[in-house]
Amino acid sequence: MWAINFHRVTPHPKHRHFAPTTTAISISIDWFWRRRHCPSWTDLHPELVGLVLRRLPSFADRVRLGAVCRSWRRVARQEPLPPPLPWLTLLDGSFISIPSGEIHRMHVPNDVFIHGSVGQWLLLRRLSGKLELMNPFSKNVIKLPKSANPCPTNSILYKLVSLSTPQDLSLNSLFVVLTTSMVFKSVISICRPSASIAFRVPDGEIRDIIFCDGKLYALSSNKLFVLEIGSSYQGKPSISSMKCVSYSVKNVMIDRSIDDKSYHCVYWSYLAEYNGKLFQVRRLVGFLSTLPTKDRIKNTRTFSFEILELDMTINSPNKWRRLDTLGNQALFVGTNTKFLPASECGDQKDCIYFVCDDEHGIWDADLFRDSGVFNMRNGTITPLLLDKPFVRPRGYGGCPTWFFPTALYSSIV
Repeated sequence: MWAINFHRVTPHPKHRHFAPTTTAISISIDWFWRRRHCPSWTDLHPELVGLVLRRLPSFADRVRLGAVCRSWRRVARQEPLPPPLPWLTLLDGSFISIPSGEIHRMHVPNDVFIHGSVGQWLLLRRLSGKLELMNPFSKNVIKLPKSANPCPTNSILYKLVSLSTPQDLSLNSLFVVLTTSMVFKSVISICRPSASIAFRVPDGEIRDIIFCDGKLYALSSNKLFVLEIGSSYQGKPSISSMKCVSYSVKNVMIDRSIDDKSYHCVYWSYLAEYNGKLFQVRRLVGFLSTLPTKDRIKNTRTFSFEILELDMTINSPNKWRRLDTLGNQALFVGTNTKFLPASECGDQKDCIYFVCDDEHGIWDADLFRDSGVFNMRNGTITPLLLDKPFVRPRGYGGCPTWFFPTALYSSIV
């Protein structure tokens, strides 16, 4: 450090307020020395930047860190990171972080309804009924054939799964689209952008579909099916068989007394995959038995969850085995249910995150009227968001859906 000596000079009283003191000069010199000799943030070792990134569960915060300088951006793009907390895709085309409620806006067409996601691709339904996938970061679009939606004006449930990894989606990828009509008849369409074939489910309504360990599964109210996918001589995809591999408790209306009040309840079922294993998520929802019919949908609430694992070694028609814990996993339930390692992504372990995903709902109802975090250990439900945002309705159709961003982009506002 420089050795600089000062002696105090007493100024004329007239100019006393203009004369810098020794203390002020010392502070100025010290600041100047630090500015010249302290390392820049850009010189921070890449390993330290990587440590900071891994401690940021927010996808948006990771993008902001990468935008500081080129060296940090390079680390952000190359560092192997745990999955961040997902976003919620809202009906007005915006995205929201949990639990902060921070809103991010990216362009989504105005004439679409959002019905889920596959990786970083959103499943969109145009007003005409046509289905397409859009990456909100790159703006790339994959249009599905018109026949992928056999009931364009009469469907209330849409679900898409990819038989390719989300990172490898292309015009040659094979997709499976589930649509269910208002009379609860389901159609499973196997398609690629150039061709498709529709398979009308003989069992009636299908609640969910999933691709797990190389097999396509479909869940009805009380059966689990495996579908065999093949190709015709013309190269069109086809479903060659549909086989029941397990039964389960049928989802029927039941009466429950909760907090000394009478509720009409039913289980909603979802399928999830983790490490090649198949799980069924049963969500108990209900409404007060005294409510008039017109108010029941708006006042439906979630009470609890059950997790079942498929175990083909069970010597019984019902091969679902109940689990009491998720371990160190967190589960995000919706049209694209997914497990994430809680210890890495920053969410609560052994907890289930859920939103109101009832597509039979009323278009102007509160989108967060039935959302929260269910703790598997003590059975409590806590709020999903610190503050609920106002979401502008976009007409009938669609529901909030989980969106799982992975790669870092600089296009977030």
